[in-house]
Amino acid sequence: MGLTTFSTGLSGLATNSQALNVVGNNLANLNTVGYKTSDISFTDILGQTFGTPGTAKSGNTVEIGLGAQVGSVRQSFTQGSVQTTNNPLDVAIQGKGFLVVKNDLGQFYTRAGNLHLDADGGLVTQSGGEVQGYMRNPATGLIDSNLGLQSIKMPSGLDTPVATSQFEVAMNLDANAADASQFSTSMQIYDSLGKAHTATLTLQKSITGGATPVTHWAFDITVPRNEVAGVPATNTDKLSLITGTVANGAPAAGKLLFDSSGTLTSAWIGADPATPPALADLTIPASSVTLPAMANGATLSSGIKWKLLSSQGLPNITGFGSPSSVTASSQDGAAAGSLNNLSIQPDGTISAIFSNGRTTNIAQIILAQFSNVNGLLQEGGGLYTESPASGASFLGTPGAGGRGQLTSGALESSNVDLATELTKIITFQRAYQANARIITLTDQIMQETMNLRQ
Repeated sequence: MGLTTFSTGLSGLATNSQALNVVGNNLANLNTVGYKTSDISFTDILGQTFGTPGTAKSGNTVEIGLGAQVGSVRQSFTQGSVQTTNNPLDVAIQGKGFLVVKNDLGQFYTRAGNLHLDADGGLVTQSGGEVQGYMRNPATGLIDSNLGLQSIKMPSGLDTPVATSQFEVAMNLDANAADASQFSTSMQIYDSLGKAHTATLTLQKSITGGATPVTHWAFDITVPRNEVAGVPATNTDKLSLITGTVANGAPAAGKLLFDSSGTLTSAWIGADPATPPALADLTIPASSVTLPAMANGATLSSGIKWKLLSSQGLPNITGFGSPSSVTASSQDGAAAGSLNNLSIQPDGTISAIFSNGRTTNIAQIILAQFSNVNGLLQEGGGLYTESPASGASFLGTPGAGGRGQLTSGALESSNVDLATELTKIITFQRAYQANARIITLTDQIMQETMNLRQ
């Protein structure tokens, strides 16, 4: 029977050549974002079986293999190192999971998180694939998974203005101040169109009770009346936000009551009650008062809350024997604002930061997970598609169900190990040389056989 080492050696050349191709591809993608190294494995080719003397039970046979073939080329989905880029839209997946992207050819999966915005404000991959996730529901203002998977798109135009609905002023009103002394402070409030108005809180001390004096501070909150629709710009009157009427005299819309230790014990709007009510936040104006429209056609919120109690339930206004002063103040509401920046949280939530200081959660990136990642089909460009071997994708938010979390401002490097790949080159090169040597020796043997006739 003739020698089979020609074909056997040729199979060795072919398999080791393919192995060098795999290593070369790994090295070529050493710096490719999210690339996963490939590992090649070989299997033997079914050989020839020869019977030998013996009984059927002895099973004496001789089997000679016919070489090697490529068994599989599989990618290793081990975690690559994370490199900081400081680009807020870059994301590195730390753990299992794939970004879900769509393009004209369908739905794909990728580990490459070098993202950017396209001309339409869509969040896309480097190759233009649209990143998928859950979007904010305009009706509720919350990210809503019930809306289904969508291409993530950033808001266009200006952020909607928000009218002021509450304010808080932490201050001390001087217990040593003379009767009828006044103190005032200003704050900005926003109407329904986002225009800012300067509101002035004016307080005047009042001491009553004779031998057992009681300290009140009457108050009013006003804005310039010439900001009201139909009022001439030259008008110098003030409009009370509490009563809805002109307020040019001493403040008298409501009162703050302090005890002998300087603690605020009660507050009310309107006429003095027979029994001071328990201290609670005030609503300005009361429901029975309707404020006029502003000159720009906007309205102020009906029922602005003046928070007199801190989050711990303690009064944030005191009446100690120190000069009257404001230590802190805050109010909500905002003018219209343009998009300034974006940030991505570990759970995939994308927050938009606007020029008016507001931060709004607008979308959430989702990740896909598979029962068998090695069954995914490579499509090039760092993209994969599912197959019967991989199973269907399981979609969910980062960090849930074993999916990896996202690191913003960073990218996952390839998991190619340079030292390992260079060692493989030496191994496969030597194997290639050995198989080439077998073919050369077989040729020499065949030549010697042909020379037997000479």
